Amino acid sequence: MATGEVNDFPLSDNFRLREFQCACCGQVKLHPYLVQRLQALRERLGRPVLINSGYRCKKHNAAVGGAPQSLHLEGMAADIRVAGIAASKLGHLSEALGFTGIGIYPGFVHVDIRPGKARW
Repeated sequence: MATGEVNDFPLSDNFRLREFQCACCGQVKLHPYLVQRLQALRERLGRPVLINSGYRCKKHNAAVGGAPQSLHLEGMAADIRVAGIAASKLGHLSEALGFTGIGIYPGFVHVDIRPGKARW
């Protein structure tokens, strides 16, 4: 059985574990509060929230230029996008729904659940 099949089960009404698995190796680590916040965002928007990058193993994180202490390594971050919603607007909505780390990039938003507040 392929890793994608093993990880293909629901976490919430709109998210499956496989959406968060490492693109490199298929492993996944995921904090439940991240999923809760993403589900709340999905419900607020009424449209799919696409996960560009969830969990990353150390090898994949290095390959994509991720920070050495990236919260993707701990399953506490996701890079997301929503069709038809600008990254800046998505960032503002994410903040209102309890994400503490928010980074706005062209075409996607990094959201995380770090202990303190961070914006970039």
